[in-house]
Amino acid sequence: MPLDLRDPAYRIDPYPTLARAREAEPVHRDSWGIWYVLRHADVVAVQKDARLGRDLRKWLGYAMVRPYLADSALERCIEQWMFSLDPPAHTRLRKLVARAFTPRALEAVRPFIVAAANELLDELEASGRPEAVELMTAFAQAFPVRVIAHILGLSIDDYAALKAWSDAAIIVVEPTARRKQMQAADAAVIEMMQYLRAQAARRRTTPGNDVISTLLRAAEDGDTLSEEELISQLVLMFVAGHETTANLIGNGMLALARHPAELERLRADPSLMPAAIEEMLRYDPSANTNARAAHVELEIGGITIPAGSLVINMLGAANRDPDVFSDPDRFDVGRAPNPHVSFGGGIHFCLGAQLARIEGAVAFEALLARFASIEVDEAGVLWKNLINVRGLESLPLRVGWR
Repeated sequence: MPLDLRDPAYRIDPYPTLARAREAEPVHRDSWGIWYVLRHADVVAVQKDARLGRDLRKWLGYAMVRPYLADSALERCIEQWMFSLDPPAHTRLRKLVARAFTPRALEAVRPFIVAAANELLDELEASGRPEAVELMTAFAQAFPVRVIAHILGLSIDDYAALKAWSDAAIIVVEPTARRKQMQAADAAVIEMMQYLRAQAARRRTTPGNDVISTLLRAAEDGDTLSEEELISQLVLMFVAGHETTANLIGNGMLALARHPAELERLRADPSLMPAAIEEMLRYDPSANTNARAAHVELEIGGITIPAGSLVINMLGAANRDPDVFSDPDRFDVGRAPNPHVSFGGGIHFCLGAQLARIEGAVAFEALLARFASIEVDEAGVLWKNLINVRGLESLPLRVGWR
């Protein structure tokens, strides 16, 4: 059974297709020899199995995609992301970078996150309390840019440029990216890295309480980040920190608006907010997939996978596996337990997961406090023309202000 990821219907609503594929062939091989894993138990096992790694240069088919990246700044940057590496390189980088994402460090930035959400809504309200709000441009995209820029210690004057670079660079995780898109991503990454080098140089002489300064000071057993490693991790943090949180807010608001009873349930019981954020992450995650390369021949779900194969975990399919989630297509803001796989797993569990949870909770607390009523204008809902990244281009709402 083919998984046609290019089908426009899949882009709009992938879950019926994923459900059929999970039922018919839960470990599925396509015509290119790429393997897709759809059951929750298998996805969890793959993410924890040290015989599969994130360094996709170990995939035998890597040469097919490399011409889009070869000898570019983009390729050199991606291949130094801790996200792209296996131990021991991954272990070393993660230890150093994790110093910027401790619970104490994240709680210290919470007041700014709250202020950023309210400032954006203040600006929207000051514009005339519009009844028609396009949430993605008015809030969902701008909010995480402000937060991650602040955490990195970047100027508010640079938000527009940073967002433009991030929007271009995110295409690197798309399996259907075209050459022109990759060239645009390369140009954006070159500019972004030049900007971040200048910021790092400034922090070396005038350090602050930001992530760049923290990473410049970071040391583990006498080891520190090289200049190239530092800049590459900063690009990763900005791109991942901006895009995924924007999609969490957009996808989550769409789910709430389409389930008004659950929206009112959350309003009536704010203590449900942490569970609601987890359900948003499960129900319509910001990323559809993550990938692994098989280092050796192994078995997944009773199927033999050859060494050197590319294995794609289908997160949306795993998150709606009826063997794990009762009534999996139901959106339930109080769902518990909720062992979704949207943040990955094993040694590559998302380092920014707690930051995303804080931003999500703050965003929805602020939005529900300002909007007494929320309805979606279905005719204007537009999904991004992407396969891996799952996010909205446009989410028009009709709102009533408090």
